[in-house]
Amino acid sequence: MKLSRRHFLKSATAVGAVASMPLALPVGAKSAKSAESTIVNYKSFFNKALANDPRLIGFSDVNHDFSLKSMVIEGKLPEQLQGSLLRNGPAKLERGDIRYRHLFEGDGMIQQFRFIDGKVLHRGRFVQTQKYREEQKAQRFLYSGPDTKIDDSLSVVNNDTVNTANTNIIPVGDELWALWEAGSPTRIDKQTLGYKELVELGAGSRYGDKLKGLPFSAHPKIDSNGDIFNFGLHSSGHIAVYHLKANGLMKNVALINANYRGGMMHDFLITERHVLLVLPSLTQAPMTSGYFEKIQFDKNLPMRVLVLDKNTLSEIKSYELPPGFVFHFGNAWLEKNGTICFDASLYQDADVLHKLSKIMTGQEHQESRAKLVFVSLKTNGQVEINNADITSEFPRILPHLTGHKNQHLYHLSAKENALWSDSVSRVDVTTGKQESYNYGSDYLVEEHVPIAIKGGEKGAFVMGTALHVPSKRTCLNVFEADNLAAGPIARAWLPYHLPLGFHGNFVAS
Repeated sequence: MKLSRRHFLKSATAVGAVASMPLALPVGAKSAKSAESTIVNYKSFFNKALANDPRLIGFSDVNHDFSLKSMVIEGKLPEQLQGSLLRNGPAKLERGDIRYRHLFEGDGMIQQFRFIDGKVLHRGRFVQTQKYREEQKAQRFLYSGPDTKIDDSLSVVNNDTVNTANTNIIPVGDELWALWEAGSPTRIDKQTLGYKELVELGAGSRYGDKLKGLPFSAHPKIDSNGDIFNFGLHSSGHIAVYHLKANGLMKNVALINANYRGGMMHDFLITERHVLLVLPSLTQAPMTSGYFEKIQFDKNLPMRVLVLDKNTLSEIKSYELPPGFVFHFGNAWLEKNGTICFDASLYQDADVLHKLSKIMTGQEHQESRAKLVFVSLKTNGQVEINNADITSEFPRILPHLTGHKNQHLYHLSAKENALWSDSVSRVDVTTGKQESYNYGSDYLVEEHVPIAIKGGEKGAFVMGTALHVPSKRTCLNVFEADNLAAGPIARAWLPYHLPLGFHGNFVAS
């Protein structure tokens, strides 16, 4: 349902009043004995597991920023690469005797890999959010997290009180925005990576301060004209949908009553004419204490796809898919006959969400891998799903093709490593043909980003980081996009390892 401006503002205010985002729900304090015994075990469990499994080093706590460091280069860097690969992810996972229970709870750190004059320079900085600054000063966690309950924790006034800015980072105008799931974007200085302030989404627009603090997801889509589309999920079942100019000025907002209370919706899609909201088959167990812990997969609940008009942000159609769970999509496009097509890294359950909790204590966990599927939404309401039978996560396309048909999809896969990904792959979305480069079991491979230098796939590159477990070092790898299987044409090494992160983008200079 498309809401008028007056109706939307009234509804948004009501939603904010009665249903704060789930990640920010205040939690009552436990007794000191109960809290201490639980928390100490988490840290000691992890340390014990790390001693026996060195792969867990990527989930160790980070205590300081990384100062500017010139990386050691193997091979030859392409001269065309001028700019920075920026990545974001949780890095502050422990304070004192307390270790967070879920990876999503950690405070964000921005990693910058700057390409300049044939060199690669790295630096990493914690995002100095209000929460981070207060807890850094106190040298202890002050606020309970979604799953970690801190004894005598401070009250959470609103979502942004515990905004960790830990999931993604995008360029917006002349600035950078560090993104979380449940609150405002965080404005970052492009030159220093220093914290500036929280972004007020409606500032300078007709919405004024009415959008302040509303959730803004970590997976915005940048249209071919530079416009930014995104969404924010409320525990009320409503989804706020945003359309911004390239400079971050809000153009349009709608509040969709999706009646969705699964608690997790991480990504979405756009085409030339549509916004697609895909609602996974999730419910929440009412008697479970932890927020992520209570999210459960419902094998009897179909996934739903809400199709919105991109210009008006009004719902025009909906589809049902078989039960499933998706963290990430690659792209969507519109065929000439009106069929909407998109790809997804599809899970048959939500075990991967709970794996990110078990990893925090080094627990053994059941393997859970997503498969690459291609979905076609027909104009007559029918749905066609083709399973490529390919393990897939962190799917990406060349940025300028967002919302338009792409020939290739770049993604991570796992052939041997049960803990993290070990391969980067490219699949032809028409033929299904795949080519891969396998790093080997000694590496934990992070999201790889395709980069179009000349505005097309010819001459494009793929870039990503990987942690080499035996040497405890992180390397940055550069591939030719059309010759991925040949391996990296250049590799830049740090003398130490970085925490495993989530998402990022290349920003040309």
